[in-house]
Amino acid sequence: MSDDTSPVQEPAPLRRGDPARESPDPVAERREVTCAVRDGTRLRTVLLVPHGTGPWPALLTRHPYDVTREEHDGMLDVGRLVAAGYLVALQDVRGRFGSEGVFDPCAQEVADGADAVAWLAARPECTGTVGMWGASYASDTQFSALLGGAPALRAIAPAMTPAMSALDGFRFRGGVPEIGSTLAWTHYAIAPDMITRIGSAREREAERKRWEATERAIATRDAFRAGTPHAGWDAEAIVGWGLDRLREPLGSARHRDGKIVDRIDAVDIPVFLVGGWFDVFLGSTLEIYRRLLRRAKDTGGPVPRLLVGPWTHDDMSGRTTGADFGPGASADDLGGSGDLTAQHVRWFDTALRAGATDMPPVRVFLMGSNRWIELDEFPPRATRTLELYLNTGGTLATEPAESGERRLTSDPASPVPTCGGAVLLFAPFEAGPADQAAIEARQDVVSWRTVPLAEELTVMGAVRAVVHLATTGTDADVVVRLCDEHPDGSSRVVTDGVQRGSARSVDPVTGLGDRRPVEPDQEQEFVVDLWSTAHTFLPGHRVRVDIAPSSSPRWDVGRNAFDPAGATTEPTAAEYTIRHGAAHPSRLVLQVVPTAPR
Repeated sequence: MSDDTSPVQEPAPLRRGDPARESPDPVAERREVTCAVRDGTRLRTVLLVPHGTGPWPALLTRHPYDVTREEHDGMLDVGRLVAAGYLVALQDVRGRFGSEGVFDPCAQEVADGADAVAWLAARPECTGTVGMWGASYASDTQFSALLGGAPALRAIAPAMTPAMSALDGFRFRGGVPEIGSTLAWTHYAIAPDMITRIGSAREREAERKRWEATERAIATRDAFRAGTPHAGWDAEAIVGWGLDRLREPLGSARHRDGKIVDRIDAVDIPVFLVGGWFDVFLGSTLEIYRRLLRRAKDTGGPVPRLLVGPWTHDDMSGRTTGADFGPGASADDLGGSGDLTAQHVRWFDTALRAGATDMPPVRVFLMGSNRWIELDEFPPRATRTLELYLNTGGTLATEPAESGERRLTSDPASPVPTCGGAVLLFAPFEAGPADQAAIEARQDVVSWRTVPLAEELTVMGAVRAVVHLATTGTDADVVVRLCDEHPDGSSRVVTDGVQRGSARSVDPVTGLGDRRPVEPDQEQEFVVDLWSTAHTFLPGHRVRVDIAPSSSPRWDVGRNAFDPAGATTEPTAAEYTIRHGAAHPSRLVLQVVPTAPR
């Protein structure tokens, strides 16, 4: 491996919104260098060097979004990382912005990540010890480097991470393609730079026109028509790549590229996980935490650290969709315990420099009560299971009542619109605890709710729904939302999930198992995973559960017909019958705590 260095003497820009840093600038030197990986491809890397003689432990982030933005508008204040005595390296991944090569998402990062860590560790400015940080794709690259074999990598801090599996919020959820986030990522985040890299002016213009065709398809909603995702328009190359992945069988090896679903054993170093209650990758983040915690208990390995706020994938302010969780909810405050950068400095000082271990194992924001709590593990050991049964009259109670049923029509031509939740979409679809009142007024959305609560009810852990349903079709999608109904009548989503009937026997993380058609007019049990939350329902509020047949453009709109190849079957309307009562115990299953921790 080699590097070409072009020193650029300039101050590191301020992170937007932060107060001015004290003089002198913590960055003694900014260098743009290239890291040559094993096949000779050169990756642009920005090195931020501290004052002093060094060497220093290094902190690396790698992603496809132009790493120079990290210098002034990143998740962390890189100037403060440098001031804390770390050599900071910011690297564009292969085929993106300043780096050479062709971008092959996820698959390329195993070898490239391992090479980048080895290259950085071998530099004279580095002690040979490397840590990594970053959110989303920049979290994937951390785990990929471990999978590639990177002995110098001693600690990682992945945030909002899809690294566990492609099937639990990344490309699919409950067997349903994540069409909305796939298009949002490929079309808006990735395609523009790929188009500028095309050498031929004619080909570049042709690809730009394909981008415009995709833009029209999104605007007209043609991109989200019912059925297995397809390009009914002349889509640009990266969008075509994304749609191709959504056509892959759930058990395809392509869904394992760069993921740790089969390799949790490779994660044998300290891990600091950061998540958001309204992040599209919350399920993956918490599944990684659970598996690492279980292994730590079994083998005595490093215990993972976990921080979860009331955040979306790209907004850590604690304010979204008209909800404000207070100033302490922001990543810039964290309830007065130091902002997110300070938390990372403390974490890396402990993991890379054997500093004092003064961070709590778990820190989560308890919504409703709107405060941070510290735990030994999540969920806390004091949790118990509370089952709330769907009963006649739209009531939700701790005991099942007499048998009953409610019906709705699933019409692929008129899907239920997405409104808030853990989404990663485009305007006007915001993530967060959006008011569902307008959605709940639709005829194809049915709801159940408790009486007004006499005292607080704190949910802290997993949420799932068991729905006994019959359909006239040969497949069915069941969307379930847990909502907090306020005394003023607003109904804010807390967490949600979806399950496609034909994928009920498929493992939601590994993709193993067979897809089978739903038997028409036969009662089926759907178990819908709503992931997890930490939320207090206050006195006077109601626990509410909504059931719908779709949520578009977030998830692919089903055809109500079993057609795994997705090639021939026309969408058709179907009638759902949701049965409840002692003989058909449809219910909401919550993990709750007797008293919310203080």
